[in-house]
Amino acid sequence: MIKHLLLFFVFISFSVSANDFFRADTRTPSEIRQAGGLLPRGQQEAYERGTPININLYDHARGTVTGNTRYNDGYVSTTTTLRQAHLIGQNLLGSYNEYYIYVVAPAPNLFDVNGVLGRYSPYPSENEFAALGGIPLSQIIGWYRVSFGVIEGGMQRNRHYRRDLFQGLSVAPNHDGYHLAGFPDGFAAWRELPWSAFAPAACEHDYMVRILDACDSYTNRISKNDLFAFKRFMRIRSSLMILQSIEDDLQYNENKNEL
Repeated sequence: MIKHLLLFFVFISFSVSANDFFRADTRTPSEIRQAGGLLPRGQQEAYERGTPININLYDHARGTVTGNTRYNDGYVSTTTTLRQAHLIGQNLLGSYNEYYIYVVAPAPNLFDVNGVLGRYSPYPSENEFAALGGIPLSQIIGWYRVSFGVIEGGMQRNRHYRRDLFQGLSVAPNHDGYHLAGFPDGFAAWRELPWSAFAPAACEHDYMVRILDACDSYTNRISKNDLFAFKRFMRIRSSLMILQSIEDDLQYNENKNEL
């Protein structure tokens, strides 16, 4: 009996880590595989309309007046627990007979919305971590199927998950996200710490006169640089993993020949 209990807890700990993140989504695993990951809505629709993606974290967190995702949104939302993702799923996707909760590995493309926006975070109870530019297929550990509101069975593992790439990575620190806050021009936060230290001149000055899209343009430009840096970091990490694998194979063959 004790042996069976130990095996059970080992299986649970292997399936889901306390550091993982979760997202409820109507897209099926096959659709996610075909798309190459969990893409933000803006990447799916905005380019078709010729509209730039909005990567302001404040705009993302607020959504539209109806509570829906903005059509040009540049982030994908996740939360910190399976239970929280299930609650959010039931609230937003409860009308669907079936949806999925995806399990996501931590990485620097994830920003703590409450940590970055502080008291200006519009929905702090959601404990959201927003993925800049979306979540690649290789970052998805697996998924749970939710049928008529009930989580069915255990997590199905994603065979495309690259544990070698994401093991040991952490989410972006808050100070890396302050310049992505994207508060409106003249917003009170730009005159407060920590955001005032990251406010571009167009955002923190001329409070009585709005410079059209000045903050938006600045934040989006910085965000795109951050997204490029993250992708470059992952490419370099992937290359190092390949080189390490080659080196291990060579070392193994040398040892084998010596025997």
